Amino acid sequence: MNDLQDFLMEDFEDAEIIEKPVSLGGKEKKMKFRPISATTGDEIRKSCRKITFHKGQKVVEANHDAFMTKIIIETTVHPNFKSEALQKSWGVLGAEDLLNAMKTKMRDGEYATLSSIVSEINGYDKTMEDLVEEAKN
Repeated sequence: MNDLQDFLMEDFEDAEIIEKPVSLGGKEKKMKFRPISATTGDEIRKSCRKITFHKGQKVVEANHDAFMTKIIIETTVHPNFKSEALQKSWGVLGAEDLLNAMKTKMRDGEYATLSSIVSEINGYDKTMEDLVEEAKN
């Protein structure tokens, strides 16, 4: 008989906030992150797709840069990119514009590291071999 106990709602934990030091603009800052849900990930992926038809064939194009921007914004708890005060201090309106403005003061490698941290926190960093090994344990 299958044991459903492991799949009851009370057995699922809410995602915890993870604090990590991140170098931005040449200075180390403490940032806080929370993994997004699979539902939020699906919504973001759908918003970053462009569907066209070419000779009767459906063509789906994904904008990886837009996806990463939205994932960073939704995963980052501190600083809150949706903060009106923070946006005002950078002279922008909107979370995406704020992140883009902050990128102008970051080194390229710093942004790559931030992207990597956000990917890791959301579980995108695991290879198929990692997942197979994890399933064995």
